[in-house]
Amino acid sequence: MKGNGSGFIRAAAWLLATLLLASCVVEEVPGPGPRPPIPGPVACTREYAPVCGQRGSSHRTFPNACMARAEGYGISYRGECRRGPDRPGRPQMCTQEYNPVCARRGSSQRTFSNACMARAEGYQVDHRGECRRGSDRPGRPDRPQVCTREYAPVCARRGNNIRTFGNACEAQAASYRIVSRGRC
Repeated sequence: MKGNGSGFIRAAAWLLATLLLASCVVEEVPGPGPRPPIPGPVACTREYAPVCGQRGSSHRTFPNACMARAEGYGISYRGECRRGPDRPGRPQMCTQEYNPVCARRGSSQRTFSNACMARAEGYQVDHRGECRRGSDRPGRPDRPQVCTREYAPVCARRGNNIRTFGNACEAQAASYRIVSRGRC
């Protein structure tokens, strides 16, 4: 009798286990959805160390990792995203750092505050530093360039005109090209 009772319990346990396993359902769901933006204000630096951020199937280039995380994006890799922005109508985010570049689009040449700003407007960077012309500087064209009053004379030329300016900034603001330091 003892042997029959344990066999019955064992059979009942197997039956119960089989029923439990038969009632289990496995459902495959996609991975975690987009991460929500970090709550509250986030203070990120303005350094330009571009990263490609990803949120769900969306990829976007950010100036740095902090800015990507602040908008709820994970970092895919360092550098700009290899494919276009996920929202073509949305302007590219660039830092406000002043690291001038001379860029070209077709026959148009222009100075931008940094390479990111040049690329965002469809220009290709020619070289670091400002373009040689005086009228292509970034900023507002309706505002004159502000120069210090320091006296460090330069000799400058525009066309056939040669004259002495108080400093290089004043010469460049007048669209003159510096030919030498000191008075003419």
